[in-house]
Amino acid sequence: MRQRVPDALMAASTEELTKVELAVLDSSHSGGVPRDLTGHVFAIGPVGSVDGDLPRSDGAPILNGNGMIYRLDFGRGGAVRLTSKIARTPCYHADAASRPGTRFEALGFRDAGLLRFSPHLGLRNHLNTAFVTLHAPRAPARLLVTSDTGRPYEIDPATLELVTPVGRNSTWYPAAPVDHPFPMTLSSAHPCFDAERGELLTVNYGRSLLPLFVASLPRLDELPRSWDRLAAAAASMIEQQLVRPRADRIEAFAKRALELLPARLRSSAPPGPGDLLARQAARFGGVALDEPAGDFVHLLRWDGHNEPERHALVLPSGAPVRIEQSVHQIGLSRRWVVLADTAFRIGLESVAFRGSKESPGVERLVRSLLTMPHEPSTTFYLVRRDALRPGGGPVVVKRVVVPLETLHFLVDYEDAGDRVTVHAAHNCATDHGEWLRPCDRHAADKTPAPPRLRGLFPLGQADVNRIGRYTLDAAAERVVDQAVFADAARALGVGLYAYRETGASWMPPDRLENVYWRGGGIWDELSTEFIDRLYAAHPHRSLPLPALRRMRAEGGHPDSLFRFNHRAMRIEDRYEFPRRDVGCWLSSLQFVPRRGGSGADTDGYVVAIVAAPRRAEVWIFDATNLARGPLCKLGHPAFRPGLTLHTAWLNAVAPWRGGYRVPVREDYEEFVAEAPGDQVKALFEEEVYPRFA
Repeated sequence: MRQRVPDALMAASTEELTKVELAVLDSSHSGGVPRDLTGHVFAIGPVGSVDGDLPRSDGAPILNGNGMIYRLDFGRGGAVRLTSKIARTPCYHADAASRPGTRFEALGFRDAGLLRFSPHLGLRNHLNTAFVTLHAPRAPARLLVTSDTGRPYEIDPATLELVTPVGRNSTWYPAAPVDHPFPMTLSSAHPCFDAERGELLTVNYGRSLLPLFVASLPRLDELPRSWDRLAAAAASMIEQQLVRPRADRIEAFAKRALELLPARLRSSAPPGPGDLLARQAARFGGVALDEPAGDFVHLLRWDGHNEPERHALVLPSGAPVRIEQSVHQIGLSRRWVVLADTAFRIGLESVAFRGSKESPGVERLVRSLLTMPHEPSTTFYLVRRDALRPGGGPVVVKRVVVPLETLHFLVDYEDAGDRVTVHAAHNCATDHGEWLRPCDRHAADKTPAPPRLRGLFPLGQADVNRIGRYTLDAAAERVVDQAVFADAARALGVGLYAYRETGASWMPPDRLENVYWRGGGIWDELSTEFIDRLYAAHPHRSLPLPALRRMRAEGGHPDSLFRFNHRAMRIEDRYEFPRRDVGCWLSSLQFVPRRGGSGADTDGYVVAIVAAPRRAEVWIFDATNLARGPLCKLGHPAFRPGLTLHTAWLNAVAPWRGGYRVPVREDYEEFVAEAPGDQVKALFEEEVYPRFA
């Protein structure tokens, strides 16, 4: 029996809710919701574009969507109420005001793979990925919402409204000198906050060709049909590995492809490079981000009250650190900041095609040329915190390589000097930067990918994911101790996580022990020929591909929720979702300490959002006994979140009174004043600035 992906995963509503009481759908716990489960759980996820809900008819990636913030309020009386709000950034309002059929449609945004881009306005910041909590003595908690492609924003925890970005536009360097009101800003979805020092640490980085390519992105849907047939044939050769471009030629290919296309198929040319460099130099402290300097990684430190300070990260040779994929997550110990080049590509392969029903061959060719496997190892960069001088400046990093790819990782706060312990989730041969497209075929029977699942990750599993614990010696720049766990019996996927993040002083635990992980099942519907071929030669393959294909054919495996002991390196408790014709998809999960509890890292509850066979539900587990199953399940007909991602928990919420705030007009007026023509200025005056008056 092959399990089917639940339709609820692909159905996300843009309707905003206010204190809607969830009904108890099922309960094995007397009294329904436990009375000692209190506080507020926040979750976030993409809910489609300004044009409407999910699913989208155009098959755009599900991650390319506006962020919806959800808050579950747990009261002592047992009632659970839900409030939700879309993260409406200035670029959200610009996008909504420039839809087809509006006065400003000529400025409009279009989907470009994982990103949404306008040649005239720049890149959307969807704010749909994660949260960061900021705690300070004798002050209400503050909350940030984040993404990989934009500045973090502080929100009001009580109203869920956006309050302010962290840092002005001019504080964040664009990835390259492309002149837009909404610059292409690359950051981390998981910054770190240290309550003891009262500082947030995040990154701002750039890759030289990426924005230049997007700014000149051709209208591939206008290519002649004869080109499309030729493109499909070329794609077939590449996919069968009869021809394979070298990775170091990909960017050169992209540049040359832009030069060869007829002028009518290119977007309008951006301003001349000399003008751009001069403007960038004036804006960003006299530093011109010319092409040789387009690769940069800057660590930003923010005290919550002033503009962030900037530290350029350099290698011992003096060359800037270069990120090949992304910096999805940052870790923090007492003496070190830990960055990783994570297995989630944000590059040409993310933006190279805008989608067209008339050019499936071109789409297939562009993906075959530009999509490369993840790096099969993880490069960690370690930065000494005492080297971060007030006011900023360059800092030399330490570099350690671990021989498996990583998307998420956690760090022990206690670091024993130069030795830092990292706990990594290795998403081996699992590609979250890809999505099901019309040109995809099932890995086994070669039938087209189900239209209802287009845009979802191809998580049919291409190998066993693993959990690794590593002791990194920063001084020696090497791994001195390691242990790696895998669950080959279930081809376990390791995804989102939850743990007791802070104690009574709001500081993280010195040493991580128990962490709750989403165990991704084997979803045969999501296995594609393209991904199997892309990762067939993975150098660290644990499960032979034929064996994995047999497991898929036998029906795969359902998702699970498990508690992993990172000291003993073993699973100590697990709940496996029921095996049914239509499965359950475990999305977000959050650990909530039990009111009046002992403070132990298992004394509490795990609150999870589950796409069940008939609807989206909230499941509550006893964190000490996952195997028992959910204590209760909650739901409401209006609760349709689709795929949700990361979470946060606050014991209380209060209206925002942080003090720091960047006025929207001041933030954009210099960028808008330099935009060619009058339409951009009119758009901001009529549709953006009034929203933030």
